[in-house]
Amino acid sequence: MTSYLTRPAARPEEEKPYRKGYRLPAALRVEIAAAHRTRPVLTASCAALDVLIAVAVAVVCAWALVSTNLWTALPSALIGALVVARQLRALENLTHEASHYNWARHHRRWNDVLGFLLVGLPTGGRLAAYRESHLRHHGRFGTTDDPDRRRYAELDLEGMRRSSAASFCASVLTRAVRYQLGWVREVGSDLSVTAAMLLWSAAFVALPAGLCAGLTGAVAAEGLWLVSVFGVLPVLRLVAEADEHVYSDSDTVFDATISNVGLVQRVLVHPHADGYHTVHHLWPGIPHHSLRRTHTMLMERDPEYARRIRIRRGVLQTPRAAGATPVR
Repeated sequence: MTSYLTRPAARPEEEKPYRKGYRLPAALRVEIAAAHRTRPVLTASCAALDVLIAVAVAVVCAWALVSTNLWTALPSALIGALVVARQLRALENLTHEASHYNWARHHRRWNDVLGFLLVGLPTGGRLAAYRESHLRHHGRFGTTDDPDRRRYAELDLEGMRRSSAASFCASVLTRAVRYQLGWVREVGSDLSVTAAMLLWSAAFVALPAGLCAGLTGAVAAEGLWLVSVFGVLPVLRLVAEADEHVYSDSDTVFDATISNVGLVQRVLVHPHADGYHTVHHLWPGIPHHSLRRTHTMLMERDPEYARRIRIRRGVLQTPRAAGATPVR
């Protein structure tokens, strides 16, 4: 799930998007067609569970902060903020799904209504603004109109150092503020969107915490939520975006796209199968619940896909072609 800072610059007439760079074997077309089936109840249930976990963690951490020794509860609260941010990242990935009508392809109004109510309000983003930006990324991939490529250049995302955890953290932190400011502008967040998100958190986070732990608990829960939204979530999102492409050494969508399949990436940075990004760029209409299965099927049944796909198994690793290695 990605975007950029500004409107597209004028482009030369001859500039063309990257070609796909991959041809699906005819024998697998039926499987790929079947993978495009949407499951609205499943996706909505995933969103509701993400929200429930995030709210529960915020309320429990707030109760601990006001009911136990502060210095004892503080480490748990910091872990709680990370968990809440991870759940919000999962919701953002479901916003990405809604932008492709992958919630309910044949009921687009319900697709957008559910996306707004279940993921837009908690995360403070506008689906229409995100959709416009993200579909430009797909349609104009690799050109000056590609918002992600411009963001990669603006923040030098390919230059992030991955030689050690310390150097990678430094690379992230030096880009985080500019990244978040650009993200807010790109998704169309404004005072009304922010106000709606704050009202949502007051009703669904602060109020339950207040009922459990009084006014102090309500303030603690809301504070933890805002730290997660504005402090931790942008870091997770930046890491996720920096994982997804390498434009500088490629001229096709297939070769410029990275699949991040390590455990930490799948659990923390790329929830809801967001890490299977190569499959997503080849077939954006395949919903999140079918991405991993499709990737596994292609690894087993298409030697070209298995040989050429670029994989990153750990956050600090350099992506490389999978070759004959069985990656799941």
